[in-house]
Amino acid sequence: MKTLKLTLVSLALSLLAFAQATVVTKEGTGESAVVKGDDVKAYEDAKEKALRAAVEQAAGVRIDADTVVVNNQLVRDQVFANTSGYVKKYDVLEKKIEKGVAIVKVKADVITDNLDKDITAARDLVKRMGRPSIVIVVQEQTVPLDQKAIISSESIATVLTEAMKADGWDIKDAQAMNRKLKLEGAATMGATELKEIGDLSKANYVLYGKAVMRHQDMGSGGLIQARDAKGVQQFFPLSGEYDLAVAATDSEEQIIKLNGKLVSELSSPKVSLSVSYERTAFDLIKARREDIVAPVRKAILDHFRDQAVNGKKITVSVKGLESFTAAKDFKKAMESMKGLKEATQDGFADGKAAYRVTFLGSTQDFAELVEAATFKKRKINVVSVSGNVLEVQVTK
Repeated sequence: MKTLKLTLVSLALSLLAFAQATVVTKEGTGESAVVKGDDVKAYEDAKEKALRAAVEQAAGVRIDADTVVVNNQLVRDQVFANTSGYVKKYDVLEKKIEKGVAIVKVKADVITDNLDKDITAARDLVKRMGRPSIVIVVQEQTVPLDQKAIISSESIATVLTEAMKADGWDIKDAQAMNRKLKLEGAATMGATELKEIGDLSKANYVLYGKAVMRHQDMGSGGLIQARDAKGVQQFFPLSGEYDLAVAATDSEEQIIKLNGKLVSELSSPKVSLSVSYERTAFDLIKARREDIVAPVRKAILDHFRDQAVNGKKITVSVKGLESFTAAKDFKKAMESMKGLKEATQDGFADGKAAYRVTFLGSTQDFAELVEAATFKKRKINVVSVSGNVLEVQVTK
């Protein structure tokens, strides 16, 4: 009996260890030149470089090459270094200034895997990303045997909302928004729908989709009954499926697309016997909560971690450029800005150019950097900052 108890304890500890985030402790050093006597800014830049060095040591570095050739001419040849770690906490071991250069040494605990398993780190990451807002629009229906009265429910939306709230998200009211938009859940949404949701709800992200549950004939497998303190209960067979997606409302980027099936079985103790089809559906979704919630959380947190560590993708719209050559020159000017990893020009028309950039920092940080710069001795005004979208006007 003692051997059995020890075995069970060992198994439980093994499962617990498997479920936890992987944390590695590393030291890193960063340097940054002091510009215009701004020691604080130099120390902050050096600290960020030191933390990145620690992350790279713990999680490794992936090198991506981006080479584009048009008409046998090289138009873009860039190399990007990316890492998949995330700093959980850190201590500054040393900071000093030598010959006009700030030097910072840190010791950091770096999560290299299973970030979603560390609740504290997940909440800190969501907070670091500005506590983004999300609206959850899931059309969930139950189809009875007679298929006459379709029943609407919100079980999947409820478990997803609980998970997002626990991570610190700002949850927007989908019901209030739906009264204006008359939205129905769908497997896909285009740019128009996402923009409309973003404009109306002021949400940075939308989690949307469909779920259908179907009553199955109890007699097909034989009626099974049991009596407990609540009275007679029986097996109510159900089958169904769900199709979900998460996308950013401003960039249209799809973070995850997820689908799965739901089937009530006697072998599932949480949903085997019940008092109704409706109760069985609710219990079934709660029993499958991790299958539904975990992939969504992991994909979103990985998306945030990638932005925090490797750079945030920002869409930049620039007005006041008199020619295509000026648009290309503006791209080159942005590429020379500190913290910019990549810049791609998407188009040019009527004096307006569109770009996509990857920046090591927030959209607000990049906006401040742009507005502090000049373009061909002309002032640059940032006229709008929203989510990861920047609108810029170059003065005449």
